Amino acid sequence: MSRTAQSNVLMTAFVEQLDERFASRRDAWAAEQEAGREAEKLAATMRLVKAARFNAAERLERKATVSLFTQSTVALYFVGLAMWQAVYADQIVDVTNRLITFIQLVSSVFTLMLGLLEALNDYKMKAHHLHNCGLGVSELAQELRIAKPTAAAVVQDFRRRYNDLMKACPVNHSRIDYLFAKLDGTDDRAGFAGVYARYVIDVYGLYFLFLAVPPLLWWWHA
Repeated sequence: MSRTAQSNVLMTAFVEQLDERFASRRDAWAAEQEAGREAEKLAATMRLVKAARFNAAERLERKATVSLFTQSTVALYFVGLAMWQAVYADQIVDVTNRLITFIQLVSSVFTLMLGLLEALNDYKMKAHHLHNCGLGVSELAQELRIAKPTAAAVVQDFRRRYNDLMKACPVNHSRIDYLFAKLDGTDDRAGFAGVYARYVIDVYGLYFLFLAVPPLLWWWHA
């Protein structure tokens, strides 16, 4: 083989080797870019879920507080009317006496219902679990932000740890908590106002009804 042919063969092999190295580096760079995008998506998901979990914990704590206040107030209706009926028994007409007795019965039923709802829902414990889950997701999100992984295996490990946190939490946030977190800080005022209205109804609606019915019955009779 002539020197020219040998040179051509060597040059061809060198070019092919360069092409292989370039392709390998290009593939590695593309893999790093893809892993970085997946890490950013996972971080965004973590931030949203963290906010939703904290929102859910705060919502349930408020429901627990409002529930306790409502139980106390409705019980006060019952006790107060019973005492008033006993003190002014001689001065109360028969129709009013029957109304007071009816309101007492309604108040006692409402007190029983509120107690059962509180026992079944256990808002305090659910809020505790959701708050702890939010803290765990927040710590993992900070770790992910600092690590800035560019390897798919590392991103997958963060995703596995995130899924383990979700599985370990025995309760989940509701859609209203998710929407509240998603719309918070955005310019969608109409959407945020709608979600806030649903939030107020969810937290206060039922208890407002329990608080309002006995006075409304009395006002209607008066």
